[in-house]
Amino acid sequence: MKSMMVIATLLISFIGLAYAGAGHDLKPMHGGVIVEAKDIDIELVTKPDSLSLYLTDHGKPLPIDGGTAKLTVLIGSDKKDYELLPNGGKFELKGSFAIPKGAKAIAVIKIKAKVITARFNL
Repeated sequence: MKSMMVIATLLISFIGLAYAGAGHDLKPMHGGVIVEAKDIDIELVTKPDSLSLYLTDHGKPLPIDGGTAKLTVLIGSDKKDYELLPNGGKFELKGSFAIPKGAKAIAVIKIKAKVITARFNL
């Protein structure tokens, strides 16, 4: 009886591992940091002169027309908020930005009636 329980436990463990590996890989397409939220891949690209958010659904760009994006960047105890505007299939803000490694960011994106929140470790 105990051997049947051990075998059943092992089978369930292997099935769980196989299922966990069945998802898709999150690979940045624009050199940023990527996370998945509500089945949408969100890539945050931070450059000294711009902040950009790219949204894809199964590798295809997500239409963002009429959408809004707010990015909150946390650097230690400092907090900065940025409004990113739709620009050529991405949300973007031009300016001068110094975002060090170890910073954290939270994006709140509204597209039509859908609100997506994503957290990034930079």
